[in-house]
Amino acid sequence: MPSLQQFLALAEAIAPEHRYRTVYDTDLSVLMPGKERIDADTLDAFSRITFSGRTVVDLGCNFGFFTFQASRRGAAHVLGVDCETRVLMGCELLKRHFGLPHVSFECHDLSDAASPLLARRFDIAMLVEFIGKTFVAENRVAPALAFLERLSQRELILSVQKIYWIRKELGTTPQRMREMYPSQYVDGGDFLLLDYVRDFFAPRWRMEALSPMADGYEKPRKFLRFTPGGSHA
Repeated sequence: MPSLQQFLALAEAIAPEHRYRTVYDTDLSVLMPGKERIDADTLDAFSRITFSGRTVVDLGCNFGFFTFQASRRGAAHVLGVDCETRVLMGCELLKRHFGLPHVSFECHDLSDAASPLLARRFDIAMLVEFIGKTFVAENRVAPALAFLERLSQRELILSVQKIYWIRKELGTTPQRMREMYPSQYVDGGDFLLLDYVRDFFAPRWRMEALSPMADGYEKPRKFLRFTPGGSHA
């Protein structure tokens, strides 16, 4: 059976919460629909990252869309990381379908402070289209950012939603958010995630927005690049 058909059969048997991203073919036609689609703004922001000749790790890769895109854009090698074994089996089938030799996949848990992955270093460490409302509401953002930071001393790529409505999106209260996060990131009924992420890395890293930004609440997630030292851009 061709690898694409094997992938589709495998993906159908995986629980929906583990196949949340839409899977695309090389021409961006949809192979498997998911809750999260890739739009033109996301592709444009991703195109601003220089991958040529660089080593990359893609944390929380799911079925590897950004892993494969980084390889197509000239990365020397890309490692996709997820904690779901069957999802990674699907990634291997897609790798075969796409014919991309400079890509590999490994199973690691971002909540494991003793993960052997943390002993390795990459030119670019990515955590994109991953941090969402569950991560925020369960106070899991800081450990994920700390994990990411240990994997590169050169460049970090993240995507986050700028602001979350605390009651409507996070399903909790401003008081509860203040118990988990410093109060300056709780503004009335809003949680200021982008500000929290920026300040988590400052002053060690300088933030640059790769996506267009407007004032106030915006969806979807915005792509950010962090490079060592300096002020915010």
